[in-house]
Amino acid sequence: MNCLLTIDIGGTFTKFGLVSTEGELTERQQNPTPETLTQFLSLVEIYYHKHQNHYGIQGIAISCPGSVTESGKILGYSSVPFLHKENIRERVERYFQLPTTVENDANCVALGEMWNGAAKGMDTFACIVCGTGIGGSIVMNGKLHKGVNLHGGEFGYVLFSNTNEEFHTWSELGSSSALTRRLRQTAPYYENWTGPLVFENAEEHKEANESVALFFRTLAMGVFTIQYIIDPEKIIIGGGITRQESFMKELTAHLDVLFEAKPFAKVRPNVSVCQNLDNAQLFGAAHVWLEKYGRGVSIV
Repeated sequence: MNCLLTIDIGGTFTKFGLVSTEGELTERQQNPTPETLTQFLSLVEIYYHKHQNHYGIQGIAISCPGSVTESGKILGYSSVPFLHKENIRERVERYFQLPTTVENDANCVALGEMWNGAAKGMDTFACIVCGTGIGGSIVMNGKLHKGVNLHGGEFGYVLFSNTNEEFHTWSELGSSSALTRRLRQTAPYYENWTGPLVFENAEEHKEANESVALFFRTLAMGVFTIQYIIDPEKIIIGGGITRQESFMKELTAHLDVLFEAKPFAKVRPNVSVCQNLDNAQLFGAAHVWLEKYGRGVSIV
């Protein structure tokens, strides 16, 4: 079976997968995100050699944070500093002698969901990706809107103010990492709080409950804002946190509060989680590669 080695580099974990040219995820694993490019290349090499004799690996497709230029340079700031120090696409391509593509992770979510997920058949939609930070992407008339400075859809920069009139970004208040960061000085887990632990303890643990409430309140405000700026067919939310069973129920409850507070707002957003959940980046990365190199291969 011909496959692409797909990689999603996140602030905490890096996912590896094999995606067939027909859009099937045949294998997946994740590792803690390395600190250096050398360590990253070693991880990719181990995964590649593990599977190269069983699959026809045609190329490497990478999803990562940051603003990705046509040349493969990754501009901006992210929670993975080594990405911004040199051209990762050129290094990977030279190291493995395989055609390689790199695209922003939130853009990959949009493309993956448009290919075989919750946005299939849609022309205009937005994606929010909740991870170490908040990522985002916009598709208008069937095409990614990247913007003049490659910052189109960077919802994580949206500013919110708290009761002290200090300004914080959406990423600082409403990311998955913010959910746990607020509890680092709090018993019983202190530095060892994880997202699942926060949700498991939210009903009985006051501070955990407050952190979850702030996460969803911020997310609801972001969804509300995106709806009235872009007016999309759908807003799709991705990231590992969306695997929580209560995710959509909690978000809907916080949206209800907003719409009750602002009754003049009559357009309610159509919101769903990614059909491919936190694998959407892998599918989207494969889509980018197939668009560039997969001549004659149907990806619809």
